[in-house]
Amino acid sequence: MDLQEIGAHCSVQSCNELDFLPIKCGCERFFCRHHISPDAHECTSSSSSATVPGSTSLRKLERCALDSCNKPSLESYVSDAGDHAGRQAALCPRCHLAFCAAHRYPESHSCSAADPTTSQPPKNEAAQALLQKHFPPSGSQKTVKPSTTPKTKDPKKLAQLQKVQVMKMRHQAGPGDPRDKSASVAVDQRLHVRVTLENSDQEKIFWFRKSIGAGKALDCLAAHFSLSSSDARVRTEALPLLIHHQYAL
Repeated sequence: MDLQEIGAHCSVQSCNELDFLPIKCGCERFFCRHHISPDAHECTSSSSSATVPGSTSLRKLERCALDSCNKPSLESYVSDAGDHAGRQAALCPRCHLAFCAAHRYPESHSCSAADPTTSQPPKNEAAQALLQKHFPPSGSQKTVKPSTTPKTKDPKKLAQLQKVQVMKMRHQAGPGDPRDKSASVAVDQRLHVRVTLENSDQEKIFWFRKSIGAGKALDCLAAHFSLSSSDARVRTEALPLLIHHQYAL
């Protein structure tokens, strides 16, 4: 397609710019955005007393919504056209006011309305809570609710469920001994435990070195649960929990 067939030249002889989006004035001529104002091209329709068919006089063009501008708005040229159906109004997309060609953009008239395209949708709190539950941030030990493993008699399914539980423990476990770091102890040298306080739903998952003594492990667990390590009851009741919930990966 020849580029000359697209758009139209500005009717101002000193301009004659090829505009691909020309604007038709009330005087039935096409102009570029710089000369669409009647004052810029000495428009005859704005000063003439001639009448148009179906009306008693020429309608008065609506002025630009900017207080300091007296140019006609772009919407005023097309607002009375017969093709209203499906036509997009020549208004500011933010404040929905009519401006001239020079002030049609929000930046050019200092539009104070919020941009609808930049508003962020609200966060999905349910999804965030689900991610926090199953994938807590590394390096932090969060309290988790006791998990119940579905009972099954199929050995294959039972082995698969056990493997899933072990993987979850490995992902959620934090170092039981504060002196141990994840990078300093190999995975095959760790003992993973799930500990629950008596008469409480509070549950935490830790890992210890396989070489750690039971007394030292109990002291560390008592510190994590803010219990006194010298309490004999803690030592006698925590030991069965430690042995019952151990998983070696």
